[in-house]
Amino acid sequence: MESGTAPEPLETSITFRQWATGWLTRRRAKDSTYEQYDIAVRVHLNPRWGSYRLQRIRKAEVESWVQEMEGNPKLANSTADGHWTVFKMILKDALLNGKITSNPTYDVDGPYVGASPHYVFTPDEFWEFYDEFPKRYRVIPAIGFGCGTRQAEAFGVADDVIDRESGLLTVRRQVLRTKETSYRPTLVERLKTSPRLNEKTVPIPPWLMESIDEHQELVPPRKVEAVLWEHKRKIADVGRGTASALFWTPRGGLLDRNHFNDDIWKPTLRKVGIKDEKGELPTFHDLRHTFISMCLQAGIPEHTVAAWVGDSVEEIRRTYSHLLKNHAETHGAVAAALTARPAPDAP
Repeated sequence: MESGTAPEPLETSITFRQWATGWLTRRRAKDSTYEQYDIAVRVHLNPRWGSYRLQRIRKAEVESWVQEMEGNPKLANSTADGHWTVFKMILKDALLNGKITSNPTYDVDGPYVGASPHYVFTPDEFWEFYDEFPKRYRVIPAIGFGCGTRQAEAFGVADDVIDRESGLLTVRRQVLRTKETSYRPTLVERLKTSPRLNEKTVPIPPWLMESIDEHQELVPPRKVEAVLWEHKRKIADVGRGTASALFWTPRGGLLDRNHFNDDIWKPTLRKVGIKDEKGELPTFHDLRHTFISMCLQAGIPEHTVAAWVGDSVEEIRRTYSHLLKNHAETHGAVAAALTARPAPDAP
């Protein structure tokens, strides 16, 4: 600091509500994520912390709040973890901008979040489900089951990403229906919101390639507009292209996830009687979970599976650690043989 220059005075009167409002206006997130942040701040964080001056929030109070969330039977642990994540982001931002001198969330364990329940389809269940699914759309769940895609990614498959010679599917588009797209199903050239993940490639099983070929004979690909959506840019400011979409409605539009789930997916599940132990219907994402689980149980390395489905190795290990533990038993004998002491030479 130069001689005679006084440090910038700390703003001791600013409240959590005031800083959280400004923090929200500076977020550059996709619309659905921003809405989650906004709801967390308005509905949950401000009623609890809004009137607190940032400098007066103490670590002991934060720890007590975490315990309150864990003890609230009406608050799902995953929801509590979401509130905790936004709370930490706001206070970290206040620290980095010189509004507080220390962060009261440091060294505080957030709410306990147990493993999310997933349904794993057996092969017999899936094929019964597949046979009952309307022919016009049955390849969509087949792509989830056979390639581990997300639902929006399966909706967005076009003819140019299917390499029949090498048997590979390149996933680089999805169909979004959000406020950003005026709630109209729109094909976009973007995966998630990450600038680091532009596409991923996964093998197409031979049976799935046959199903895709049969589908294209029944429903020829339709040329539609594709939004060349770049990371952190608004939809109105980016270019447009075209793609020959495999899946579209009889009226010529792209698939709406609500219509697909409520009018096609769920009725078919009920028809064949597939439900979990609590009587709930599996989701499309459970097909992705089934694909990942089967790959890991078959001994395919987690880094390979992670590359196929577009997750990090750390995320695969965290979510599927119960399956990876089985590898110790499956491959233990092989590992033991690698380090065994060589037998002495025969005399």
